[in-house]
Amino acid sequence: MIAGVVLAAGASSRLGVPKQLLAYRGRPIIAHVVENLLMSQLDEVIVVLGSRAEQVMEVLAGYSIRIINNHEFAAGQSTSLKAGIMSLSSATRAALFALGDQPLVSVQTINLLIHYYWLTGGIVAPYFKGKRGNPVLFDRDFFGEMSFLSGDVGAREVIRRHSKSLVRVDVEDSGVVFDVDTWGDYHDLVTGWER
Repeated sequence: MIAGVVLAAGASSRLGVPKQLLAYRGRPIIAHVVENLLMSQLDEVIVVLGSRAEQVMEVLAGYSIRIINNHEFAAGQSTSLKAGIMSLSSATRAALFALGDQPLVSVQTINLLIHYYWLTGGIVAPYFKGKRGNPVLFDRDFFGEMSFLSGDVGAREVIRRHSKSLVRVDVEDSGVVFDVDTWGDYHDLVTGWER
């Protein structure tokens, strides 16, 4: 079983409003992220919320997902990684960690990462024009180490320490390197980044 874990707990401090709820093509950004994961070959989807959790939960009502509330979200992204890992069942072989502000990652890319994981195991990451992107898929062998991360960091350090276990998947999907951190990013999104 492979789970998808969406990290969507951040306070969007650079924007001043919850970026997960910004509109894109008539729906909030977080809805696009969740829908793409649900349309993929993942076995379950978990969304880790924190800031404005109630507002985001309203948007996600009706989706076949599990929601985890990370009350420690202010201490950084590592707390959401840990909350996601703690929520996984013992049957979970691997987890794909996705970002709640990346609505352009295609279903095909997600399925490609899953395909490579079943072939190779380890850590499977997408690369667009030589740049590593997200989401990244981790075998459960790395969950323990990821649980010891602290502060506002993702799993980059785990990837660096286990470079021999990293499977690099080259993709044509620019969405893996695009996220919404600033109003400039949001402008790029709504004016057609994928074109």
